[in-house]
Amino acid sequence: MSSRLLRLSAVFLAGVLLLLSAGCGGEPQTQPPNTTAPAETAPTTQTTEAAQAPAPAAAAEATQPVVPTTKADILRLYTEVMNKAKSEKPAYHKMEYQEVTEKNFEQAAVNIALSLASQFMTSKEKAEKNPEIHEKGAPAPYFPLYEGEVGCMLDPADAEKAIEKAACRTLSDGNYEIVITLKPETDPEPFTSYHGQVFAPISRKVIDTEIEKLRVVKPERYSIDYHDCTATLVFNPQSKEIASLLQMTYVTITAKGVIDLGLVEYAIDGTAALENTLTITDFQY
Repeated sequence: MSSRLLRLSAVFLAGVLLLLSAGCGGEPQTQPPNTTAPAETAPTTQTTEAAQAPAPAAAAEATQPVVPTTKADILRLYTEVMNKAKSEKPAYHKMEYQEVTEKNFEQAAVNIALSLASQFMTSKEKAEKNPEIHEKGAPAPYFPLYEGEVGCMLDPADAEKAIEKAACRTLSDGNYEIVITLKPETDPEPFTSYHGQVFAPISRKVIDTEIEKLRVVKPERYSIDYHDCTATLVFNPQSKEIASLLQMTYVTITAKGVIDLGLVEYAIDGTAALENTLTITDFQY
């Protein structure tokens, strides 16, 4: 996810109390361009047992892949499709933006934080006007894991531990839609945590380094809680080619400390919430 989030995470985090972001993670914006809205079909709300699509016509039954129903099987198919895209490097459009959805800090401190964070956040309007265009065959280090070599690292053996709910269904156009929501996780690290194997959380070490650079932010404690983070993948079940990917990441930051401006010091003690939206569409294999 975008590298702006990395700094947003540290700066807003630092600003809002030294922590606000970490939504999806990333590094400075060197990520390939992309944008676009997710598939028109709304994400399914089914739980782990995906609804079985209506029986296909007799002629199609022989070739129509089986719709997976367990968390492990759904994750296995999601991984196969994501890894195929990672290795084949299709062209695509990408759009990513952030929104602060909750601020429960003393107002003055919040204003300082927001002024710092605003330079690193992207609004929905700005993202729609300036989508990223990723060329076919170009390296895709941010798709979707930050500097990940594959599209999904979560082991199906950990599906029950990591996944809150998962569903797979057949859409009216014959495509499959997979929706996976992970269980809550605090301070997840890239690649090693469950969120870090599906999304791109920012490392706490990176946040600490950014906070240290700011100097004015002096945290006593903080935590970054990821919750309800959901990936919605639409793809052709025959070719395993992606039609669209939507990743929603929700982060709650709880922190206590001070913002020391020398002559003035603001106490920080509260919570803030960040929502990150990533959509990738218009895939061309």
